[in-house]
Amino acid sequence: MSEIYNIIDKKKLDIVSKPISEAHGLPNECYNSKEYTLIERKKLFEDKWIVIGVGSSIPDEGDVKPIDLLGIPLLIVRTKNKEIKVFHNICSHRGVKLVKDAGKIRNVMRCSYHSWSYDLEGKLIATPHIGGMNIHQTPEFDKTKK
Repeated sequence: MSEIYNIIDKKKLDIVSKPISEAHGLPNECYNSKEYTLIERKKLFEDKWIVIGVGSSIPDEGDVKPIDLLGIPLLIVRTKNKEIKVFHNICSHRGVKLVKDAGKIRNVMRCSYHSWSYDLEGKLIATPHIGGMNIHQTPEFDKTKK
């Protein structure tokens, strides 16, 4: 908590814990301070499981649902084996969002920037022209490490 007291006066926060007749809500800094938000995110979310959806929202294989969790783009996917997986919803090449809207993906999620493609298991399966025009592989790049 001492980190928070460097951002917000302790007296302002202590008011929240007073009896209901004396208490009032959190100070404005809790809602508009980037530093406070970073500390709050770390305390609440960094080392805990978080529910971000339910399986019924992606009932069939190939169903995908993008979500944003505190500015982190995530993608919930129902695989061909009917498993539910969650990935960062970004291309490892240039950071473009892979899926913008909920829907169904047949076989691959393709980046709109350079067409890097991922299967429903999150595996990078295509890197067009990575080695030059019409050269889709290069020894200097290992797709399994992305």
